[in-house]
Amino acid sequence: MTENFSRRFIENFTAVWGEVAPKILERPSSLTSLSLREVTGDQIGSALAVAATWSAAYVAECRGAHGGIVLLLFKLEDDATLNRLAKVESDGGMKPGTRALAAAIFAAVAQVASDEGEFSIGEVAHLDLTIDEARLKAMVGDQLWVGTFALVVEGELDTQALLIYAPQGSLKPIDDLTAQRGFAAQAAQTASRLSGARPTSARNIERLLDVELEVVVRFGMTTMPLRDVVRMGVGTMVELNRTVDEPVELLVNGRPLARGEVVVVDGYYGIRITEIGAPTDRALSVI
Repeated sequence: MTENFSRRFIENFTAVWGEVAPKILERPSSLTSLSLREVTGDQIGSALAVAATWSAAYVAECRGAHGGIVLLLFKLEDDATLNRLAKVESDGGMKPGTRALAAAIFAAVAQVASDEGEFSIGEVAHLDLTIDEARLKAMVGDQLWVGTFALVVEGELDTQALLIYAPQGSLKPIDDLTAQRGFAAQAAQTASRLSGARPTSARNIERLLDVELEVVVRFGMTTMPLRDVVRMGVGTMVELNRTVDEPVELLVNGRPLARGEVVVVDGYYGIRITEIGAPTDRALSVI
C-alpha cells in the first residue's frame, strides 16, 4: 500500500461524512480533520493507549487491491448519542445504529478509493475497547495511519473522533452478541466477588490481583479550533471545562471509577478519593 493511498483514504472521510452522516442522523453533521500521522514500531503502543480513550470502535476488514483493517472510534458517551440518533432496527448485535452509520461511511469511502483498483470494506463489527484493548494491539500490525477529527452533530455533539487505518492489520470474525453476553456474565461474576460472598469467589479474584491496569487522573477537557492549537507555545494557557473547586476524575482502563481532590505528597501529585463508584462499576473497570 502506498503512502499516498493511505493518506487519501483517511482524508476522504471528511467529505464522505458530510454527505452520508446527515442523512442517517437526520440533522447536519460535519467531520473536520485535525491531524493525520503515520505510526510505526515502538510508537504503536503509545498511540493505541491514546486511542483506547475513544472506547467505542467500529472495525472492518479491507479487501481487494489494498488490505488491512480500518477502525472508526468514538468516546463512549458520544457513541451512545450517535446510536440513538441513527434510528436503525435492532439486528441482535451491539450498537445497531452506530454500526449502520459506520458501515455507510466505510462503503462510501471504499467507493471513492476504488479508483486505484478493486477495493471494498467488509462487515462492520462493534469493539468495546474497555474490554478488548489487548485484542486491538494484536490486530493492528506494525504500521498505523491515525487521523483525528473534530465531530459536530448539530444540537447534539461537539467532540472528536478517531480513525485508524492499519494496512498490515488483520481481523478475525467478531460475534458482537456472544462477546457482549460473555462480558455481561463475567462482569456480574466479578461484581459478585467484589461484593463478597463465597470463599471460592474470593480465591478466584486473587488470581487477578497482580494484573496491571492503566490509571489516569483527568483534570478536565476542552475543544479548540485548529488555529488555536497551532499557535500554542511556551506559556500558553489552556482553559479546561472544570473549575478549581470541582473534584478530578480517576479513570481505570478508560472508565470513570472515582472522583477526588488533588494533593501533593513528598513533592508528587496525588489524588485523595472522595467519591467512588458502586461495586458493579468497579467490576466493569477491572475486566
